[in-house]
Amino acid sequence: MIFAPHILQAKHIVPAENDEFGRPIPGTGGEEWKYVCACRCDDNTTKEFQSENGTVYRPAYHVVCGSKTNLEAGDYVRCINPIDNTVRGEGKIYTSKSTNYFSYSELWI
Repeated sequence: MIFAPHILQAKHIVPAENDEFGRPIPGTGGEEWKYVCACRCDDNTTKEFQSENGTVYRPAYHVVCGSKTNLEAGDYVRCINPIDNTVRGEGKIYTSKSTNYFSYSELWI
């Protein structure tokens, strides 16, 4: 992809470590953000999705990634502007799509 001004990151939950009695150790575990790829994050104003039970979703952001990702619906992601490290868009993935021939992915969050 020629124009990919943002960075896509996925939330990764680290489980807490346990002591010899199976109790969680305080200060271990938590969450961290993992780098996924360069992307373009656009505001979504037109695309609507309708689920099988009739619920209509209108995602807030449409993200196009320059490479294929292994992200699925339900994963929590965010797009970062690398110039000033501000969050461009953040949320749960409603739908993800990757192409066979062209090497890119689309996410709606």
